[in-house]
Amino acid sequence: MARKHLLDHLITPTDPVESTMVLPQRKLSNRGVGVVGAMSESFEAMATNLREAQEKLATGDLVVEVPTELIDPSFITDRIGDGGDMEIFTASIKEHGQRTPILLRPHPKLEGRYQIAFGHRRYRALKSLGLPVKALIKNLTDDELVVAQGQENQSRLDLSYIERAVFAARLEDKKFQRETICSALGIDKTELSRLITVGTTIPAELVEAIGPAQTTGRRKWLELTKFLEKLDWVAERESVLALCKESNAGSDERFNLVLRYLSATPVSQTENASKSGPSWSFKFDKKPGLIRIVFDEANLPKDAVEDCIARIRDVCNSFGVKT
Repeated sequence: MARKHLLDHLITPTDPVESTMVLPQRKLSNRGVGVVGAMSESFEAMATNLREAQEKLATGDLVVEVPTELIDPSFITDRIGDGGDMEIFTASIKEHGQRTPILLRPHPKLEGRYQIAFGHRRYRALKSLGLPVKALIKNLTDDELVVAQGQENQSRLDLSYIERAVFAARLEDKKFQRETICSALGIDKTELSRLITVGTTIPAELVEAIGPAQTTGRRKWLELTKFLEKLDWVAERESVLALCKESNAGSDERFNLVLRYLSATPVSQTENASKSGPSWSFKFDKKPGLIRIVFDEANLPKDAVEDCIARIRDVCNSFGVKT
């Protein structure tokens, strides 16, 4: 029995993770004679299996089990709250087990620890159950992590519009290139500009109070943004947040309560004064078969230009016209 475990210390990973993959058993050749030859072949096969396991682990092709106490969340969050229905989700994993591995990377600052790229809900559920996490481990840069995190959510259509907007705004705040953010969210720069406008205009405390609002789309959030741009948030803050706190309604209904309240709130004197100030001129040139909208781009905010172009594209697309 002692000889059976003689090489265990050579094939046990230095990190306390346990492979869930059964490595293929290599057929021993006839080289060597007797016990010595058999042991030599056995050592060679074990070394080969170990090399293959290390290669798979390095490329993220090997699923391993990692204790939850060695795992930290991503440095950028993409959800508001816990994503909802955590009790049901946890009960499902308890009954059926973890069916899909999460993606981890070695922690860039803490040796021996890991950081989540995606799979936060699975991680939280397994942690609450006291179970290890099945995971793929890859060496990822920060850019690669956020792209993987965003695209995995895209594939599951899991994030609401406001969660995508907040995620985009947080990435922008951390100085990620817009090309990287577009790749993470699977959008173009025009849509990204809208998301960032929403994510930066709506106060974080209001977003948390409303929640993810899963069925509330872009149009309504942009409408809310327009009202907030005109609102004296400091003066109205307590009243608006109280609407959410005092309501037992769901997240989407809380959004509607806030939108109705803001739409009925009088425009401040400051806003009225700004309306009498300088305005931007638009010229419309309509001829048979041709409509032109002419304006001086240099005198307009960049976001206003992109928003105008995006709206025109939306109208064209609604009629089946490709732009």
